Amino acid sequence: MRGVAMVTLAAGAIITALSLTAVPAGAEAGFWRSAGLRGVDAFGVYRTHAARATLSFLLKDVKKDRAVAAVRFTFTERHHGNSVRVAALRPGAHRAWQTVSSANTGHLYVQECVGTWHRKVFRTKKCAGWRRRY
Repeated sequence: MRGVAMVTLAAGAIITALSLTAVPAGAEAGFWRSAGLRGVDAFGVYRTHAARATLSFLLKDVKKDRAVAAVRFTFTERHHGNSVRVAALRPGAHRAWQTVSSANTGHLYVQECVGTWHRKVFRTKKCAGWRRRY
């Protein structure tokens, strides 16, 4: 019985140590998944540090139509300008892994969209509502 207790205690200590070292002090990390628009599947992780926020995600187009899946996002922070950026799949692609970062670390808002490509310009046709991720 003591052997089982020691193994359990050691496993708990190892798991606790690994969870504390996975994210640096003063940083937050989390998982997010899209939940707003049919035909768009996006999910990934975000990490925030004192001076930078990074978002890594997989964007998939799950509908077989002429519309292209995209994600619009904005990083916000007090006393800084907020800009909306769009990450859209290239013509013919059905999935892509993308990473974006920003110096604004206040909040992250994500919006799923569909649209079309006209030459080298992506035009948004329909979007779901903005959702706050952190």
